[in-house]
Amino acid sequence: MALTGKRILLGLTGGIAAYKAAELARLLVKRGADVRVAMTQAATRFITPTTLQALTGQAVWTDLWDPRVDDAMGHIELSRDRDLIVVAPASADFMAKLANGLADDLLSSLCLARRCPLVVAPPPRSRHSSRRRRFPASACW
Repeated sequence: MALTGKRILLGLTGGIAAYKAAELARLLVKRGADVRVAMTQAATRFITPTTLQALTGQAVWTDLWDPRVDDAMGHIELSRDRDLIVVAPASADFMAKLANGLADDLLSSLCLARRCPLVVAPPPRSRHSSRRRRFPASACW
């Protein structure tokens, strides 16, 4: 399936599955998508922003107060021209933030300020029973 011209924001949260996001970013770009990446601080402990920048050809965003964005409105600036936001992997902490409307970092703020569909995908081998009860395998809001 071609994604030519589609503007996707790929969000990464902390967890060992974050390394798989590199392959996802590569495949999205290979299919023609314009991919921007936003990472939580926890995600940067598992995979570096430099890796994702090399794969997407674009700067990676990690800070809600990044000085590269005018008026300190990164959460609005970075999400408004996107066709889709995909958070993969989405940690249990991140999904709980979204479910409760908490926006204390760039990625959660982007997700709450968006005007496009949001796809949230937990790690593939999520075994925690409370997570399985509260959240389906993937969710779209």
